[in-house]
Amino acid sequence: MKRSIPHQSLGWFTYWLKQTIDLLFPPRCAGCNVTGKVWCDECNDRIIPPKGRTCTAFGFPLEKGTLCPICEDWPNRIHVRPFAYYKKPLSSAILKLKYRSDQALANTMAFWLVGVYHRTVWMADCVIPVPLADVRLRQRGYNQVTLIATSFAKELKLPLFTNALERVRETQSQVGLGRQERHINVEGAFWADSRIVQDQSIVIIDDLLTSGATLKNCAVALLNAGAAQFYCLTVGRA
Repeated sequence: MKRSIPHQSLGWFTYWLKQTIDLLFPPRCAGCNVTGKVWCDECNDRIIPPKGRTCTAFGFPLEKGTLCPICEDWPNRIHVRPFAYYKKPLSSAILKLKYRSDQALANTMAFWLVGVYHRTVWMADCVIPVPLADVRLRQRGYNQVTLIATSFAKELKLPLFTNALERVRETQSQVGLGRQERHINVEGAFWADSRIVQDQSIVIIDDLLTSGATLKNCAVALLNAGAAQFYCLTVGRA
């Protein structure tokens, strides 16, 4: 008869395993590559958070009014908040997680987003990551946004649904496309499962906000499937 290892023992085993791995392969800062931490204090001090008045939906800086020109045609009930501007060292960290699976770095980014969430008055029922295109998921073997969303949901004790939102149409990479081209590229590319999102207030997680095309089309799919409210948090904002 097999004897199971007590849960507490597993916790200690995981702790010491991590300590051993860190000793043999010390972590490097995702921003500056210095040895010792996943994210160092110096890089943390160089983060540039959004400041001043922002539009009520997209979160872009405003000089007057309540909506920026970009989000005036967005569906109602959408609110987007980024953590910081997509500038070094934050941009280096986002790119590193995009091409190298690193749960510790994802945990750090989730911690940042939890802070942003607590500064809002949002009341979410669940968390959904922006899905990665199938071809890119096969190439990388993971979705970096799911890594962030998993830690974020766990911290807030909210259910995480990775299958509630799907890409139903392959799209080309958004890199290098203009704003209008980005919106055309992802139009109708997403489908949401009404059995999961019906009447739910949803926080969707993404790593980078550029034109808002991807988030807009995710929102349309979720709202068409009966979602009550749509919020979005992103790590960076271009």
